[in-house]
Amino acid sequence: MNRRIERREAAEILAGFRRVLIATHEKPDGDALGSALGLGRLLRDNGRQATVLLPDPLPEKFQELAGDDFITSAVGLDLQNFDGFIALDSARDSRVALGPELQLSALNVPMLNLDHHVDNSVQADWSCIAGDAAATAELVCDLAGENGWTISPAAATWLLLGLITDTGSFRFSNTTGATLRTAAMLRDCGAQWESVVNAAFFSKPLRQQRFEAAMLRDCVKSACDGRFLYALIPDELFAEYQFDMRDGETVIDLLREVKGVVIAALVYRRNGAFKLSLRSKDGRYPVGPIARTFDGGGHQMAAGATVSAGSFAEVEALLLEQVTRTLEEAHAV
Repeated sequence: MNRRIERREAAEILAGFRRVLIATHEKPDGDALGSALGLGRLLRDNGRQATVLLPDPLPEKFQELAGDDFITSAVGLDLQNFDGFIALDSARDSRVALGPELQLSALNVPMLNLDHHVDNSVQADWSCIAGDAAATAELVCDLAGENGWTISPAAATWLLLGLITDTGSFRFSNTTGATLRTAAMLRDCGAQWESVVNAAFFSKPLRQQRFEAAMLRDCVKSACDGRFLYALIPDELFAEYQFDMRDGETVIDLLREVKGVVIAALVYRRNGAFKLSLRSKDGRYPVGPIARTFDGGGHQMAAGATVSAGSFAEVEALLLEQVTRTLEEAHAV
């Protein structure tokens, strides 16, 4: 069974759980962390038991927001203790991060899939896919509202992190009136607004600043008459500055913010393949379809994929072909 449901039914199912395991996707970004940790706190504050399983320790910039509300290993986890499993912000079965100790197919508990990626294909008992939500954290807030649940300052802070990071601090076109009203509600609930903004945008280690400067100086290329800007980032640069892209959610914005650019991309090695991150700042040139040509996914304006290729040059050629086609097809319309 993989039944698509609306928010009201998802809220009812969520309210029916009493002991919940929560997980999100690999290499979790601000929305993944915010929605998972926010939902975990929300459930505990409203009389449920909730265990949040993250694939890694928190990125350095978010550690000051953290308590002990999560685990990073499924070792010793007794699945009989749970009556529900919730996957958050994960568009594919392969993206649900449970760690090497636990397989998705081994979970013998009802599964609720909550996401805002419209191309979500996770196989769950119930899937609530809110394509109109700016972030999965916004969907979680909607479900809390449907159930009339109290949102504590701690839960509000994590949920606000999801909203702020997935909207680029409300700069991106996915920001709606509902998104802004949700953010206002979270602030009224006691969310640590300044702490979230500082953690997300103003807490770069100096080594990251140096990494970004070196990337801009040595790795960036321009194509399509300046409308496409991309960086091919070698392993040596990560090693030199001891930088991990787990902390690099905003690196691609350095390219997106350049005048005249409509599509930006980062390419770097990861786990024997190449990770591709894509962003658009003009709805006429969506990057979601580009990512899907590489079996990736995401939104129209922000997407990504993992590409199996022999070299940076091979990935670059494939990427240029797809981006050029996207720009030419949009221009022809």
